[in-house]
Amino acid sequence: MYKVSIVDDEKSVCDELGKLLSDYGTEHGVEFSVNQFIGADTYMAAHDDDSDIIFLDIDMPGINGMDLAKEIRKTRPNVILIFCTNLEQFALNGYEVEACGYIVKPIRKYSFDFYMEKSLKRLWRDRKMDGGGGGKIYIKAIEGRRCVCVRDIGYVEVGRHKLFYHTYKNGIADEVIQARGSMQETESLLAPFGFIRSSISYLVNLAYITEIRGNEVYLPETVLFMSRNYKKPFIEAFMRSVAEDGIVVK
Repeated sequence: MYKVSIVDDEKSVCDELGKLLSDYGTEHGVEFSVNQFIGADTYMAAHDDDSDIIFLDIDMPGINGMDLAKEIRKTRPNVILIFCTNLEQFALNGYEVEACGYIVKPIRKYSFDFYMEKSLKRLWRDRKMDGGGGGKIYIKAIEGRRCVCVRDIGYVEVGRHKLFYHTYKNGIADEVIQARGSMQETESLLAPFGFIRSSISYLVNLAYITEIRGNEVYLPETVLFMSRNYKKPFIEAFMRSVAEDGIVVK
């Protein structure tokens, strides 16, 4: 179940988005709890603090959508924001508040479905990491022992007799930590957190996978190789992980 809030000063737009969410949920087997707020002031008065996704109009009386988004970001750094408005000139401003997307009115199903798929993949990844990989591990980094959050590790690579921990921050490639140790030991340590080998060289956090195509595994900003010997157990583990969260991969 995902909680969605719709903030728009037009009731008809709120209803339209609600219908699109209902249709998307039926088509993809996803449940949504939807709340509508007519205007930013109504949303602020409701003290919403647990939505997974918020649809925001920009051109609203009183507090506009962009200012509301900035207020939301002060306390909700991870909530997904999607602007839905006819003010195309403000699209670039969405980067200021790390918006997931920008849908131009009149709303087209293709655009809506595209950003919903993107949002659900991110929510699935975040929930997976919070539920199973929220702990920390110590690694023998070259510069000394490092404490690293498991949820920040996208994959581990072995090469040149070293381990390379590729980390992410807010879905963007961040730091590569060089460490000592064996891949076998690392695999034993991280397997309970949803990591599995895609090849002899890579140990992948399933929560970061966005797509599997042929022998390629796609993570944010990265494509990894999947070898024939590891392919079947890797795909089976990924599909089990996805099924546990109720998202169907087609």
